Amino acid sequence: MCNSHSTMKSEFIDIATVGKEAKWLRNMLFDIKFWPQPMSIISLYYDSEATMSRAYSNIYNCKSRHISIRHGYIQELITNGVITIVYVKSVNNLADPLTKGLSIDMVRKTTNGMELKPVIKDTDNRNPTSDQQEAYL
Repeated sequence: MCNSHSTMKSEFIDIATVGKEAKWLRNMLFDIKFWPQPMSIISLYYDSEATMSRAYSNIYNCKSRHISIRHGYIQELITNGVITIVYVKSVNNLADPLTKGLSIDMVRKTTNGMELKPVIKDTDNRNPTSDQQEAYL
């Protein structure tokens, strides 16, 4: 666990953690003999342009040692072709419902984008009607 006092630093911690998992997953897939080679780069989608530009920058002049170590690790993952960081606007970020409160319209948009099926509440504990059954399909 690592504490951070800025959003960009906390996102660096996240990128390094996700990058570590991506590297592990990639190495596991290399061990599968029938997996197609060469392995494609794993894309990480972030809605912070500042974090993304800092991650691709070769110079990081932060005084916090734990962040500079993570910056070096992220640089290594990018250079070795393990990950790439892709900018996605916040309005198009499908992970937003998992990280912050949203309006009902944005929740519907993101759940449709994730191809989740709607849940219908059965308020009187009876079997769903034919209209409701279609919503489950």
